[in-house]
Amino acid sequence: MVELVVSALMWTLVGVLVVFRRARKERSVLYAAVTIAVTMMLNDDDLYFVVDGWFGARDVVHLISAITLMFGVHYLAKGISRAGAQPSLGGWPARAALTAAILVTTVAFVLVPHEGGTTASFMRVYGDHPAAAVYSSTQYVYFIYVFTALARASAATLRSAVLRRERVAAVLLITGSLCVLLLSLNVLVMNVAQLAGGLSAAEPWRPTYYLFQVLTFAFLAGGLAVAPIGRWVTEVRRSREIRSFVDRLAPLWSEAVSARAAPGVEPARADPELRLHRRIIEIRDAAMDGRNDFALDDDQRALLRTAEERLLAGA
Repeated sequence: MVELVVSALMWTLVGVLVVFRRARKERSVLYAAVTIAVTMMLNDDDLYFVVDGWFGARDVVHLISAITLMFGVHYLAKGISRAGAQPSLGGWPARAALTAAILVTTVAFVLVPHEGGTTASFMRVYGDHPAAAVYSSTQYVYFIYVFTALARASAATLRSAVLRRERVAAVLLITGSLCVLLLSLNVLVMNVAQLAGGLSAAEPWRPTYYLFQVLTFAFLAGGLAVAPIGRWVTEVRRSREIRSFVDRLAPLWSEAVSARAAPGVEPARADPELRLHRRIIEIRDAAMDGRNDFALDDDQRALLRTAEERLLAGA
């Protein structure tokens, strides 16, 4: 059930990014979200058994899934830092950490004395072997490294954010990163407990693991979805306001172009912002032209000033 919830959260995020993201920015975040969503789908036992059967039914997909998840987390953090104002988290230290984590994870997986066949829960079956503990722990140590850096970057974004959506996204990402840290510490404790006392010693920590897993993806998905959705809402609101000013200035604009004997023809399919810009200029030109009787009263000046301010305000 937890796997389905997490997978649904990630695919929802993918849908939001596909619909609302900007053309180039957030592309890395989209690719990372797809990668993580696919990886989380493989946590479903039925699908995992089928896919692992294609690879000889030896839990190889568990290793592939772990490596893919680390790649996804790496590019997720890199994409978030690129989309924001903070330095990229994808420099050589991040690449070196990813490479080291993949190498250690792969070697440790190979050293696990696998008995053959696909297991429903790899760590429940093999968690009492040191190699399996290293295999699992390495992944979460890497997550601690990445999300500690991401939490710091998000905190810096929060301090410098101007827009409300940026502040909300930063708070959600910080909270999600903290949940990852707690999740990772929980897994490390589980691994040590199982290695020292067997499966029964690790089981009391499993409910907390599921809780932090859901909270992690809920906050991270929410933080990544806030910016594109908020930007879209702002753009829709701005577009409506611009169209409203175009209509409200129409009578005054018609009077202005008539006073100057100008054609007053707007380009076909003109952008609303371009139309508003042209109308403001033509109204002001007519008002400053001493060859006609066109003049603006106080209410018309206030309307024109408000329209200019909204046009210059941007999104």
